[in-house]
Amino acid sequence: MKYDTIVVGSGPAGSVTARFAAEAGVKVLVIERRSEVGVPVLCGEGISRKIDDWDMLEGDRWIAGKMDGARIYSPDKTCVTLAAEQAGNETGYVVYRDIFDQELARRAIKAGAEYMTNTQAIGLLKKKDNITGIKAKHFDEILEIEADIIVGADGVDSKVGQWANINTRLDPKDLETCCQYTLSNIDVKDAYCEFYLGKEIAPGGYVWVFPKGPNIANVGIGILASLSESGMAKKLLDDFIQKDPRLKNGSPIRFLAGAVPVANPVETVRDNLLLVGDAARHVDPITGGGLTHCLEGGKIAGEIIGKAVEEKDFTQDFLSEYEKRWKEAFGQKIKRNYIVKEILLDMNDKTFNKIAHSLQEIVFDEISTYALIKAVVKKHPTLMMKLAPLLKYRKKIKEIEVE
Repeated sequence: MKYDTIVVGSGPAGSVTARFAAEAGVKVLVIERRSEVGVPVLCGEGISRKIDDWDMLEGDRWIAGKMDGARIYSPDKTCVTLAAEQAGNETGYVVYRDIFDQELARRAIKAGAEYMTNTQAIGLLKKKDNITGIKAKHFDEILEIEADIIVGADGVDSKVGQWANINTRLDPKDLETCCQYTLSNIDVKDAYCEFYLGKEIAPGGYVWVFPKGPNIANVGIGILASLSESGMAKKLLDDFIQKDPRLKNGSPIRFLAGAVPVANPVETVRDNLLLVGDAARHVDPITGGGLTHCLEGGKIAGEIIGKAVEEKDFTQDFLSEYEKRWKEAFGQKIKRNYIVKEILLDMNDKTFNKIAHSLQEIVFDEISTYALIKAVVKKHPTLMMKLAPLLKYRKKIKEIEVE
């Protein structure tokens, strides 16, 4: 068995990488340890409408609902409302994630990629320290599959990255533990995603309510691992649901649990190897949302793999164009939002309430870090020193006029 590229993992990043590599003429194999692509679902299922312009999916059967925007609630329940185009990568659409993943895989297969489920990568093949393929277990059979490029799309606990001696270790402060119910028979009246903040509600994270129809929604929680203990996320989520009259009589039709990295990205390139998606830490450190970054990064990876196969150059130097391009596309945003996350962790609920009070009556032409800081500091100048680190990537501090 010999391929140009083996992609380990059939999530969005893996399938998009496979598709764009295959469209460039690359012989691609995607291996997936699960028996079905996209199942079980491990996601809040929100994504930005930016994807409308990317030609990633066809039709609309993957869409559970189109969102009009987001409501963000501070600990004292002050509400800040944002339109969908302002609210970032968590709103726009709520999707059926299993169908979403399968549609991305279908597009990859249509382009020529092959898929092999029930197949778990158990190591890298090497010759004189050069990566030459994947050792995998397919049911009870051990396979050695050769390839010029290996793509690690194997999620937050990426083994491919570890095998390539990439430091993928996550500190507890850079990991969110999450769980989510899909609740039916609840009162969801409009198409707004909701986010609830507060140390008592979700330490180091938030609770979300994502509508999937008139009487159904995903209701979940993410809390920072460094601030949690075993079973805490589910207990806090259950408490939240019981205190909300819209939700407390809902019937769960699905429950899921998992972990999300909220870290800075890792190195993503070695000779003969790339990391994409959660394995590369391409996740927004504030929201924990990663679908848009997975799609953008996967497309870049697939295009670079196509060039590498054409040139027959699989060195780190050649493949580093992938890292250069994803950093230009969204790398600075991840670094900036990691700083935001660290600042938010130092804030108490009283400060969150102040920020919400500053923003609730403002209509923004656009939402940006700088617009938000300007609005907050005008009402609460004492927050200047806490928020100033967000401006380190541009010299904009002089533009903030404190009244």
